[in-house]
Parts: sequence; C-alpha cells; structure tokens
Amino acid sequence: MDYAKMSEKLIEALELNGKPVAISLLKREKDIPEGLEKIVEPRRYCQMLQDARFNDKVTFATMDEHACKGGAAAIGLQDYPDKIKSGELYFDKLGKEISLSVAKRVVDNMPRPEPGSTIATIVAPLDKTPTKPDVIIVIGNTLVARRIAHAVIYRRGGRMTANFAGIQSTCADATGSPYTTGEVNISIGCDGAAKNAGLKDDEMVIGIPEEQLEDITNILEMKARAWNDWMRS
Repeated sequence: MDYAKMSEKLIEALELNGKPVAISLLKREKDIPEGLEKIVEPRRYCQMLQDARFNDKVTFATMDEHACKGGAAAIGLQDYPDKIKSGELYFDKLGKEISLSVAKRVVDNMPRPEPGSTIATIVAPLDKTPTKPDVIIVIGNTLVARRIAHAVIYRRGGRMTANFAGIQSTCADATGSPYTTGEVNISIGCDGAAKNAGLKDDEMVIGIPEEQLEDITNILEMKARAWNDWMRS
C-alpha cells in the first residue's frame, strides 16, 4: 500500500490540521527496521503522536523510553502499574471516580493488547512509516470524526459504535481498541493528552485498523467533498 498517497488523500478529504499517524506495535525483534535508533529522552505516547502529526518525527521506543507507564500498558508494553490497576490513581489522585471500586472497574475495561505482547513501538507520520502499521490515528475536529464514521458505514450500513472513557484516549481508546477489535474507534480525548501533549478541547482522536485504511480513505476521497458541499449549501 502507498501510505504516502493514503496520507495525502486523508489530509485533503478531511481538511486535517497535521498528518495522520501510523502506529506499529512490534512483537518480534526481527520486525524492527535495520538502522532505526531509539529515542534518547523518554516521551509520553500522546506526545509521540503529536511529534509525528506536526513535526514529521519517527519515534522508535521500547518500554524504557515510554515516560507514561499507563500509556505503555495500554499498548501492550507492560501491565498497568499497581496504582493504576487498583484504581488508586483515578480515585485518590485525580478524583475521576466516586470510589476505588468504580475506578478499578474503569481500568479493568480499558481495551489493550496482552501485557508484554509488544516489545517496541514505532510512531510515525503515515507518509513516512518505516513499517506496515497496525493502527492509523487521525486527530481532528468533530466533522473529521463524523466523516470517518460515515465512511465506515458507507458499505456496511448499521451504526458506528464508539468505546471511550475520556481517560487514556490516544493509547487505550484510539490504539488498544482498534488493535484488539479490528474496528474503528472514536474517542473524545482525555485530560492527560490535553495537559501533556497539547490536544485541543475541540479535537477528537480516531483509531483506524490498518486493514480498513485503504477502503475508508478511498470512500472519503470519493464522497467527503460532496457531503461537505451538501452540508454547507
């Protein structure tokens, strides 16, 4: 697949601010591209996404280079640390839930690959990905999410189902969910990505499994302009 062409089409059809981002969750040492250097300073996963989206950076990292261990767990690099797994972080520190048991239930339902199943990650602009990605993340406004949802149901019919918590939006919602289910997922973003990576209040995060990328992109290329013209007429 010509990922550079897919990126160009998505940017034009969705009128994106920044580029689509390709995510590779590597399972085997032999799949690591030769000559790819790990980052020196640890970064959060959501920061890596923005680095790729706006600054054309390709980030190769193992668990040690992921500064946010919750994010690392949500994409299969490790299990959740005890304070997250128990719900303590979200109940005691952040006050996101009414009780520890409710907070634990939130964590227990986070979609993610099996802990330790990912040995390294590559986060890259889609047009510069050095590997075949597993998930493509698009960040944009509500209309961007709506158009992708329209593309998903264009051939299938039915309804678009979104699975999110407003917590761990880029890692669990937009990466762990599409990776484990094979379905597009839309997230409303999270406070962590806003605080640490500059996700804007009106931006949503959409994760697309690689195997659906070409069809969704071609539908958007064919239909998005007409949908917009009708809406704005």
